[in-house]
This record gives sequence, C-alpha cells and structure tokens, in this order.
Amino acid sequence: MAWLEIFNFLHFVGLAFGLGGATIAAIISSKAAEDKDVWKAAGKIMPSIAGLIWTGLVLLIISGIFISFLISWPLNKKLLIVKHVLVAWIVIIGIIIGKRMKKKKDIKGLSKINLILWYAVTLMSAFV
Repeated sequence: MAWLEIFNFLHFVGLAFGLGGATIAAIISSKAAEDKDVWKAAGKIMPSIAGLIWTGLVLLIISGIFISFLISWPLNKKLLIVKHVLVAWIVIIGIIIGKRMKKKKDIKGLSKINLILWYAVTLMSAFV
C-alpha cells in the first residue's frame, strides 16, 4: 500500500511540473510572439521550462504504469485510454515545438494547444 501512495504522489508531482511548465511556456510564448526582446529572453528561458515539462511527463508515464499495476479497484478503461491519447499528443506537440523554436507563430499556437491538453489531462486525472 505504501508503494501506491509513493507512485500516486509522484504522479501528482509530474502533473504539477507538466501543467506548471506548460502554463509558463504558453504565457511566455504568447508574449514573445509580439516582442523581439521577450523572444530573445525566451530563447534562454525555454530550455529550462521544457526540461521541467519533460520531467513531469516522465514522472506521469512511469508512475501511471506502476499505479495501474498496484490498484485493486476497477478503472474506467475508456477514460484512461482517452487520457493516454491526450498524453501522447502532448509528447508529439512537445517534439514539434522543440524542432520549430525559430518560428514565432507556430510556437504560440502549439503552446496554447499543449496547454489545453495539459488542463484536459489534469481534469481527467480527477476521474481516473
């Protein structure tokens, strides 16, 4: 039972890292698209924020796998599949954002989509 609590805690830490990082990245990228000075500063800050988001994703994925093996109650499998698909989209969009850091408009739009996906995963975590 202690392992379940540890992995559940790690799951919430990963969710906080990812959601917090995605929120900060969306705010910075929306401001950076309008101001060249902010864009230059964002180029220095964003790798740290991206690291925070990727750390959150890794924690979510690893702890989620262990939690699914440790729980004894039934899961809503359909909702869990939707949550997994959303996490996969977060990973795909994160890779795309990492490769297109030079284009301001792409980054602004993709980071907003990424943020919406993170909030959807957070909301679904309350029900799965």
